[in-house]
Amino acid sequence: MMIISKVKRFLLKRKLGILGKNIDITPNSIFGNHENIIWHDNIYIGPYAYIWAIGGLEICENVIIGPRITIHTSNHRYEGATMLPYDGYTYLKKVTIEKNVWIGDNVSLVPGVTIGEGSVVAMGSVVTKDVPKCSIVGGNPARVLKQRDLKLYNELENNKMYYMRLKQLRGIKQVFLNG
Repeated sequence: MMIISKVKRFLLKRKLGILGKNIDITPNSIFGNHENIIWHDNIYIGPYAYIWAIGGLEICENVIIGPRITIHTSNHRYEGATMLPYDGYTYLKKVTIEKNVWIGDNVSLVPGVTIGEGSVVAMGSVVTKDVPKCSIVGGNPARVLKQRDLKLYNELENNKMYYMRLKQLRGIKQVFLNG
């Protein structure tokens, strides 16, 4: 079973054109218009991702995306449409996920949003507007709940303490905490 999973990951990474980068994507994910995705290093995308990138998508370095992410980069025209419920026009709007972002389980990103550097998007959120740098957001629609500790963030950034990079270099032991 483990060998089949590794082969599926390899084939998916080859299809997406990301061989040789430290990118971990589960093979049961769906990518539409994958040629419009800009991939940086040290990225993890959890199971059952649904990413439709016709309008463009950039995933910057050190991004962790939980299971069941939905990303759309286009939308149908309904205002001023010549048909119902919408017509044949499609708006293309790039989505950008800046560096050091963590996106939780079952999050939806709508066309045109930018997730700011160092931000955390809580599980189940629907992001309809840009997320400011180092913000923790949650809800539907997502709103800013608080800010990261910028002193600690800058210290970790300056020391290149990136989870996916360190995991690849030396492995990381999983530690469970209560509370």
